[in-house]
Order: sequence, then structure tokens, then C-alpha cells
Amino acid sequence: MTQNTMRQIANKQTWLLSVFICLVLGFISNAPCLALPDYYDDYYDELETASGGPPEPLIKLDNIFVDPPYFERAEIEISAEPNADVLMNCDVKNFHANNVVIWYKDQTVIVNGQHSMNERFEALKNNSIVLRSAQLDDEGNYFCTVLPQNITQNVVLTIEKAFSIRCDGRDVLDRSIVYRQGESHVCECKSAGGEESNIKWFLNNRRSSDVELEIEDNAIFIDPVDEHHAGIYQCMDDDGSPTPKHGRFEVIVYYAPKVSTHRHHVNTELGGIAELYCDYRSHPIATTRWLKNNQYLSLSEKYMMSYAAEQHFNRSTLTVRDVAVEDLGEYKCQAENTIGSSEMKVHLMLEPERGQFESVEINGNVVTLYWLVRSLQPLSEAVLDYKMTGAYTWSTTTVLHTHRHEAGIWKVTHEMELLPGEWQTRMKTKNTVGWSKFSAPYIFTIGEESEDDTMVDIVDDKENVVIAGFGGGAKEQKASDSARCHLSLYALLLIVPTTLLRQRFFTRH
Repeated sequence: MTQNTMRQIANKQTWLLSVFICLVLGFISNAPCLALPDYYDDYYDELETASGGPPEPLIKLDNIFVDPPYFERAEIEISAEPNADVLMNCDVKNFHANNVVIWYKDQTVIVNGQHSMNERFEALKNNSIVLRSAQLDDEGNYFCTVLPQNITQNVVLTIEKAFSIRCDGRDVLDRSIVYRQGESHVCECKSAGGEESNIKWFLNNRRSSDVELEIEDNAIFIDPVDEHHAGIYQCMDDDGSPTPKHGRFEVIVYYAPKVSTHRHHVNTELGGIAELYCDYRSHPIATTRWLKNNQYLSLSEKYMMSYAAEQHFNRSTLTVRDVAVEDLGEYKCQAENTIGSSEMKVHLMLEPERGQFESVEINGNVVTLYWLVRSLQPLSEAVLDYKMTGAYTWSTTTVLHTHRHEAGIWKVTHEMELLPGEWQTRMKTKNTVGWSKFSAPYIFTIGEESEDDTMVDIVDDKENVVIAGFGGGAKEQKASDSARCHLSLYALLLIVPTTLLRQRFFTRH
């Protein structure tokens, strides 16, 4: 205890003793106590000097000055279970007989002194109140106000839900929340009276194990946030009852653009018109720009830019008119939003585009492969690579025969006989200008007992063929079919290394 504090206490005690002596002398002498010592003034001045400012003024009660009421804490947080009775204390210090307490719920008076304005609230003699059978809508701010000083303490009441979902401590049940790419968040599911082992999580109606959600006990960890974390999250207390408790919330993810294209290499011809595609996804929506030789392109008679919204992405199309030699080369598409940016490259060229795998037909050990190739120039050569999965080197077949084509689309067919096992194949073509890049490897399996006349439909690859512009509507399909020519691969007899047991390969028209 400091000397100032001790001196303040001594002065106050002396002042109170003086008041008492004065009253006694006045009673004996039957004369009023006309003057009191100045200890109170000295005490008040010392308080102001010690604190650096004026202290709370003393109040006069029954001709005695006493300390005023006050709250040690301006706000108190309490929580309760549903349907439980909740005690809310008014923790006022130095409460005196002339003080009155009024309780508010937001702006509404619920208790005035000892009189309750709401039958669900009971006023206690110590200025506390009791809320009977708390419900969810009882959550909020309650205020205990002491008059006449008009000082207030805020009591924040939270009702624990029978079933709750909280992300980072925030209630998200039946709500939508926005996360940004790269953030980290934890969402916890609780069921009153339930067991943590019964909690099951779902994302977009798929089990957590199917979407690879990171789960520990009853919580999921979204770290780091990315596009695939967006969607409807559901939590269920799988307690075996016919109507288990469950809840949901929605996560909206803001992420930087993701750009791609189905044609990284675009075949064209001099004097013709070429279209370059840039597909992108983003949230919020992104803006796109095209560059050539690191210079931004603007609308002109040479360049035209258009935009379209597809089902799962947006598309920016750059149209190059009257293609010249200087128009060939690398183009960039840049997409940018408030989260970030991304870019991808497209090559405009005279060589053939990469072959697009279409389908495979397996008849016993005989395999027939089909590709589609774009080239406005005549094809003059095709090369097929193949190997058994696990082999280090490719075997190659070169085909020198071609047929003329129309509409710039070629269909390449190759047939060969293979031993049972898993195989990989790829192909590239050459036109009058040069070679294409190799197609992406395609993997297929020859079984020990393959059935005859079996057609294997490659659903994913056929979808890619449609996306690449080789398929589509009936009108486009008819025109495309009439335009396609078969690049015939005549019969070849190959002897493979002894490691493949002198397996024979052959092709036929």
C-alpha cells in the first residue's frame, strides 16, 4: 500500500471522527455544529493529484459522504443450454439504499427495481434476475443500469444449441460464409448429448472420405482454402435414430483465376482466319487480356476478341484475321481478379495439331485405335509409338500413305495384335510444313480372355473430342463426318524384341 493511499485512508478516518465529535458536542451543548474540519477537501484534492484527474465524486447519504457505486467489469459473457433457467448477476459495487437497478433487453425494460415487466424474468433481492426456460431467441445483450448514477454493465447471453456448427468459433448453422484462397479455417460440429464418433461430414452430398476432407474428431480442417472447398457442407449426428440431428452451411470461396485451353497448339494457314481459346474459372469474375510478343493486343481489323459463358467456365476467344507469317508464334492469355492472376500460352502454327484420341476397339488380341487430327495442310506421314506399361523404350511404326482430306480434320486408324497386358500408345503426324507434337499417351488393357467384337467406349476422351471441336450437334457432326478421311495404315509385319516373346504387330486398311 502506498503512502498516498495510507494518507488518504487516515484523512478519511480523521474526517469521520471529526464529524462524530461535532455531532456529540452539538447534542450535549444543544448547539449546531457550525463548522467541520477541511479534511474532506484535503482528501479530495489528494485523490485528484494522485490519479492525475478528478476522482469519482463522493455521494451524500444520510448526511454522510460515501463512495459511489461502480462496476469492475463493463461486460460479462454467459452461456446456457436450451430450456435451462439462466441467472444474470448485476455485479455492482458500493450499492446503496438510494440506488435503483433497471434491467434492459436491448432497448426494452424487462425489470424495474424489484418489479418484473416480463413474466419469464424474476427479480432477485441482490439485483440479479433469472430467465426461465431460455430459448434461442433469448440470445443477445442485456443491460444492468444503476440509477441515479446511470452506470451500466452489459451481459451477453449465448444459448448453446442442441445441434451447432461453428467455424473459427462463429455460428454458421444455416448460413453462408465467404473464405479467400489460401486461408485456413476449422469448422466444428456438436450435438448435445451425442458422441463425437457419430458425427459424419458431407460436402455437396458426398461423404467426406470421397472428397478427401481433413477430419479430426468432429471437426474439419480447410487448409489451405481453394476452389474445390466451395459448396454445401452438411453435418449429421448418426446416432441410429430414424431422424438424426443434422445441419448445413455454405462456403463461398474467392479464388484467383484458373486458366486452360483445349487447344494449346492451333493449326492455321497463311491468309486464313484462326481462333485461339482461353477458358477460365474465377470468383469474383476475372477480366482477360491477350498478348503477342509480350505486347497487349487491342481490337482492330486484325484482332477481334469475344467472350462467352459456358456451363462450368468462361471463355475468351481471340480471332486472328488474314494470318501472316509474323502472326505465327506464341500468344498469352492473362486472367485477373481481386484475388490474383494467372496466364497460359497458345501457339499458332502451320504444323498439325496434337492428335486427339477418340476410341479403341478390342477384338480378342486385335486392337484398333482411332485418333482425330487437325491440319489444314495435307498429311504426309504418321508415326505410332507403343510399349507395354513398365517398359523403358517405345517401339515405333511409321506410316507413309495418306489420303486427301476436307475441312481440315483427319481420322487416323491403326490396328495391331498384342499380347495380354497393359499397353500405352501415342502418335504424331506430319504435314507439308512439319511435324506435330506427340499426342498424350493412351493406356488400355488386353485381357487374357478378351471377347470378340468388343467395342470399348472412351467416354472421357469422347467428351474431350467434343470440347476440342471434333464433335457437337447433329449438323456439325454430319459436316464433320463428310469431311473426315481415313489415313489408311497398310499391313506391316513387325518382329518385336524377345522380351515380348516375338509378338507380331500388323495393320490393315
